[in-house]
Amino acid sequence: MRQTTRLCLLAGAVGVIGGPALAEGQAWSNADEVRALVSEMMADAETRSSLLQSGGTAGHDGQHFFLASGDGNFRLDISGQIQFRYYLNFRDDENDDDDIFEDDDNSNEDDFESGFQTRRTKIFFEGHVFDPNMFYKLNGTFYSNEGEGQTQDGDFELEDAYAGYRWDNGFSILWGQFKLPFMREELVSEAYQLAADWSLTNTVFTTGRSQGVQFGWSAEDFRAMLAFSDGAKAANSDIAAPRGLTSTGYLSGGESDWAGTGRVEIKLAGGWEAFQDFTSMPGSDFGAMLGIAGHIEGGDPPSSEFFPTGGEYRYGSWTADINLEGDGWNFYLAGVGGYSDFNDADLDGIADDDVDNVTEAGDINYSDYGVIAHAGIFIPNTDWEPFIRYDVIFADEDERELDEDSETFQTLTFGVNYYMYGHASKFTADVLWFLDDVSSNALAGNRNTGIGYLTDDDENEITVRLQWQLLF
Repeated sequence: MRQTTRLCLLAGAVGVIGGPALAEGQAWSNADEVRALVSEMMADAETRSSLLQSGGTAGHDGQHFFLASGDGNFRLDISGQIQFRYYLNFRDDENDDDDIFEDDDNSNEDDFESGFQTRRTKIFFEGHVFDPNMFYKLNGTFYSNEGEGQTQDGDFELEDAYAGYRWDNGFSILWGQFKLPFMREELVSEAYQLAADWSLTNTVFTTGRSQGVQFGWSAEDFRAMLAFSDGAKAANSDIAAPRGLTSTGYLSGGESDWAGTGRVEIKLAGGWEAFQDFTSMPGSDFGAMLGIAGHIEGGDPPSSEFFPTGGEYRYGSWTADINLEGDGWNFYLAGVGGYSDFNDADLDGIADDDVDNVTEAGDINYSDYGVIAHAGIFIPNTDWEPFIRYDVIFADEDERELDEDSETFQTLTFGVNYYMYGHASKFTADVLWFLDDVSSNALAGNRNTGIGYLTDDDENEITVRLQWQLLF
């Protein structure tokens, strides 16, 4: 029965059944007003019917809620993500972070920490306009991770905000804020990782998000990306915000004067869609992919209280990786390196106690490296996937004046995933074993509560993470 017919019957029933009562009330004094109401309802129904006849669609396509025009030229996908965790962290019972952190506000002598955390809550809007080849994406996160520079009060922060165009010959361009095409572990969404979060080595060397322009080209077995941006980890930065040098040689804050990032991937077997995550479901075909990427940036930031540089700097990094997967199993291996070159650096603004790894002002150079390896395999005829990961950071032993036994920082991660509805509803339980003490490696010295790394001045810090993830 058509909607207009139903409305006419409803109006008639109101007039017959409720007529006497309406006649006695103040709202409806005569039949003319009833007829006027019916006319208005029918006009509204006709309008809604014409909208449906235009071919517009809405619903859920199995992955996203969507709104789309009948001709397919306009589409909006709406989706979300929730990651909720429980942490248990164990450190040495005589741990005293005062030996590491000068600021007493950061000191923490507790040998046990536990609690819940809403690690990531995200909202995504993406699709295309005017033409299926003109795409866009906008998403933000309610952050609760002190270790990535955000406060822990649930503030909403912009992540991706870009638009672009994709030609039929494989070329594409996008502009806005996006992840730079560098480390593969970072380019795979945190929702599609093996472990509950990225590795510590990835957080140290990744270029993260930035603002700029990226050109791409994709073929059947090859794709390449080249980005010009504001530099590594420069998301939501202002054009006047300078980048500086911390006492451990980190690039921190603001934007570089110039930066370029490039990545090339070669698919040896399988389809590109198989490498959107690190998991290979049972029954999947064999897939293999090689990747290599590089990043370089530079600038001449002014000296300040927080960024006592004053001189010219250059930062370059590289990474190479291999990804293999098959019928319910997967393997990943990556190497990464970074080189920091600071010329004529002015370190007068840094307290002497903070520069044990810097002997004198002038030219400062660091060469640091890292390795990440992980693998997983499904238990036959189940939805359970055990996995293991090892990552290590090799800090510059000479320039940082480290002992021979103190140049490395190792993390061993092992756990299991249970897939209720694929990645859309997934439970992860894993254990992180930080094998070395924080004082042994300047690069690993930054506390990261999102990962569960609270730092320890002794060896063998352990964190247990229990996470439930929902994608909708």
